[in-house]
Amino acid sequence: VDADLQNYCYERIKDTVASVIVMDVHTGEVHALASSPSFDPNQFNFGINPEQWKALSTDPKRPLTNRVISGQYAPASTFKMIVALAALEDGLDPRQTHTCRGYIDFGDSRFHCWKQDPGHGTLDLVESISQSCDIYFYELAKQLGINKIAAMARRFGLGEETGIEIPGERSGLVPDRDWKMGALGRRWQRGETLIAGIGQGYLLTTPLQLAVMTAALVNGGRLVPPTLAKAREAFPDVQH
Repeated sequence: VDADLQNYCYERIKDTVASVIVMDVHTGEVHALASSPSFDPNQFNFGINPEQWKALSTDPKRPLTNRVISGQYAPASTFKMIVALAALEDGLDPRQTHTCRGYIDFGDSRFHCWKQDPGHGTLDLVESISQSCDIYFYELAKQLGINKIAAMARRFGLGEETGIEIPGERSGLVPDRDWKMGALGRRWQRGETLIAGIGQGYLLTTPLQLAVMTAALVNGGRLVPPTLAKAREAFPDVQH
């Protein structure tokens, strides 16, 4: 990795609970990754004392966790791009509109948009993405069903390890009907599909997975496996 860039990233987040990945979207080379809070690995070189270990292992901010590869979080609105792609593949006309009044009633539940009063008004797909309107994506999720959403998410590498050369990576979770029945012994509920449509509920992703997903979104649709950038030797100028 680029040491200067790595240090810069850590300095920007060192007083927060956060992570940063800087990755080439075309090659997958990771030039920097940082997880905060961190710890001094030199403490382990000659045997960490009990007080130091207790402080690290009981810290509620979990400094021993590399959040980039092991932190599993709801992807939230970043996941709306996956839902949009699944809908487009399913035949959605991007000019199709839905009206956001700040909420949608579904069954005996009310699902809210982040902009509750008076809502976003009438939006098409592009406008709903730019405004991050939850109501539009509730509607798309309702039309698609969880299995189509899950299938698109897996095509972007979600729900499985990326294979980066760092131990301790976790896979996250992309739920569907079979997963819930197998893991929890209960049937999938349609309201859970709406929640998944805005990247919440059972969905879990790592920051690195989201970086890989974003790379594919902007590089023309090619999923590139992340790999640690290798140091490059300096070559003398070549005379032509």
